[in-house]
Amino acid sequence: MADLKNSRAQSRLEKIAREDGSGWVNYEAEAEAVRKKTARLKALRLAKEAADRKAAAEEGVVAKKTTKKKAAK
Repeated sequence: MADLKNSRAQSRLEKIAREDGSGWVNYEAEAEAVRKKTARLKALRLAKEAADRKAAAEEGVVAKKTTKKKAAK
């Protein structure tokens, strides 16, 4: 879903850039803003995951994947 939304936004920006020369400046500025926001959010996510792992290790809890087995009929 996010990829579709990003591709629509990119298509819109590319259309603006083709129609108006100054649109290219806006396109580049918006693209840079998206890259910075993505990098910031990734850093926040990674920091949270590391903190969660550290907290789990301190509590002695080991995160395991749970698998559900379906009952055979």
